[in-house]
Amino acid sequence: MKQSDAVRFSFGENWASFSRSLTGQQLTEARESLRRLLGGEDLQGKSFLDIGCGSGLFAIAAAQLGAARVVGIDIDPVSVRTSQENARRWLPDVPLEFQQVSVLDEAAMEALGTFDVVYSWGVLHHTGNMRKALRVAAARVRPGGLFAIAIYNRHWSSPVWKIIKRMYNLLPGWGQRGMVWGFTPVIVLAKAVATRQNPFKMRRGMDFFHNVVDWLGGYPYEYASIEEMQAMLEALGLQIERVLPSHVPTGCNEFVARVPPLP
Repeated sequence: MKQSDAVRFSFGENWASFSRSLTGQQLTEARESLRRLLGGEDLQGKSFLDIGCGSGLFAIAAAQLGAARVVGIDIDPVSVRTSQENARRWLPDVPLEFQQVSVLDEAAMEALGTFDVVYSWGVLHHTGNMRKALRVAAARVRPGGLFAIAIYNRHWSSPVWKIIKRMYNLLPGWGQRGMVWGFTPVIVLAKAVATRQNPFKMRRGMDFFHNVVDWLGGYPYEYASIEEMQAMLEALGLQIERVLPSHVPTGCNEFVARVPPLP
């Protein structure tokens, strides 16, 4: 099954739906999630690039944590527009930048410049070319800066989920809704068993329903084990500082790596 085919999930529509009920509490949770992932790295006065900005939630969080220049990019024009609208709502006096750019477009990415922190949570594995996306994204981190990403974990069921996700995107709307209702109990049970926590309690400011739609529809879809990701990041010359394993077997492992400073 080729990742380069025309089947692609409309992430922007899902983020736009999510944003209609975005709350201040969810923004607080996003800020705390970002702090936790960065391990206390101070964003005050720094530049921050959010690759796959979705709703703009984490670009806004970075600005609220003191980042001086915040740029969000997304391949989906609906996501760019939604991010702009959310920024105007929650930070009307702060100039955040949002652009429609593909991380696979090397020339467009280079034109953005380099950043103190490049952040891409659960995005690069949906590009159709994860290895290239990693390389191009990492190149936007300036010397001494951080690269913070999350990538789906490799699991024995990953190839099955890849088929399910592609099938979801080939179905008409009524079929997609049926898959959501059919898989929701399975996801609830699996998450409860794996985490021993309330499956409806979400981190990172997300909500359960939109996360299920994102999970079922997220295609293209790639994945990698922690060991595979560490090898890829190290091959790019990055120094791995933190690895946060996923709470569920098919969830996202988080990685924070640093570009060595100039001598």
